[in-house]
Amino acid sequence: MTPSILLLDCSSDLIEKLKRQGFDVTYGTIGFCTGSRQLPSQVYEKDIFIYNPRYFARREGGGYMGIGQIKDYTPEYSLEYLQDHILRGATFLIFINRIADDLEKQNEAYNWIPFMPRIYFTKDHQLIAYRIGEDYNYNYLAPIVLEKELKTPALQKVTPPKPTQYTHPPDVVPLIFNKNHEVLGVFIKRGGGELIILPEYKSNDEIISIFLNRVVPKLYRLESRISLVDKFLSPEEVVIVSEIQKIEDTLKDSNKILEETKEKLAAAQRSKINTIKNDGATVLILNYYDLAIQQEDVSLFYLYKIIEALEKKYGSEKEAKNVLGCNTEWNLIGRLANASYADIRHAPKPGEKIKEWSQEEIKECFLATEKIINAYLLTLF
Repeated sequence: MTPSILLLDCSSDLIEKLKRQGFDVTYGTIGFCTGSRQLPSQVYEKDIFIYNPRYFARREGGGYMGIGQIKDYTPEYSLEYLQDHILRGATFLIFINRIADDLEKQNEAYNWIPFMPRIYFTKDHQLIAYRIGEDYNYNYLAPIVLEKELKTPALQKVTPPKPTQYTHPPDVVPLIFNKNHEVLGVFIKRGGGELIILPEYKSNDEIISIFLNRVVPKLYRLESRISLVDKFLSPEEVVIVSEIQKIEDTLKDSNKILEETKEKLAAAQRSKINTIKNDGATVLILNYYDLAIQQEDVSLFYLYKIIEALEKKYGSEKEAKNVLGCNTEWNLIGRLANASYADIRHAPKPGEKIKEWSQEEIKECFLATEKIINAYLLTLF
């Protein structure tokens, strides 16, 4: 039997897409997004619920709409049966999106879901996904626990209940963490059903599609009930399956080449750094460059020290220019630095009068110095 799916406050594009793919889907709204509650049927007639609210409705005056202001257009379809329905085996997929700046209103939009943990605000840029694919009991969730597809920063976290003692497999499994090991997404098993609570992804619609195509068949063991019709492939399906296989093979080969190339790049970067560290002149001029950045008021002095160090390296200004080129840049730095300080051989003393240059001229000197440094670095390889 194909599971019956109720999409709650999901996008209309997603609904049409899933219908075209042959899923048994209907649509409803709880009311926090629209100000009106509309359900298509009794909740106990649905197997899977997906909740993806994108905003919180506001009153005409501008404030967030209160629960008492939500108009229920389908009062005959009550939410009071949800808890028992989950315990009997219903599945809830929930996305925690930031839909209100008021924490209590944020929680209000989710509190109607039985067993839903409390939400708190956060702002996490570094997210960690549990290696659910290595968990024998819940590895079927791996297709939707995707670290790289999470939207950052994550703006909500939850406080899940503690796992029931001596229960195996565990009935509470954190799925997404922040660096402080606080939970951003969690799997909660209750009776025969479950809540799969996820933070916002770059595309929640895409995760929903993956969930229905790859997780639900394993969750409901649909693969063990494949009919003869499902096994039979029409000529059109054969062509499409062949095309998919070719694309997957190409992607596999491309990914292998990409990883090998990335490894070569990393090795080249390590070699570059070692070469630069082992050259005394490079260490000296990079130190001068850092000082120029840190001490803007005397930056020209340190930029001049860079070309001075290279002149010593090659024995003379003429030879340095012959090897590195950059004559125009070289002359620019020398001219401005000499015009700035009474004695370019020493850093200016406190109170010493220094000619001031415009930000544009200073920027031009930095760019000229970078060109000279890059020209020298190139001689090391």
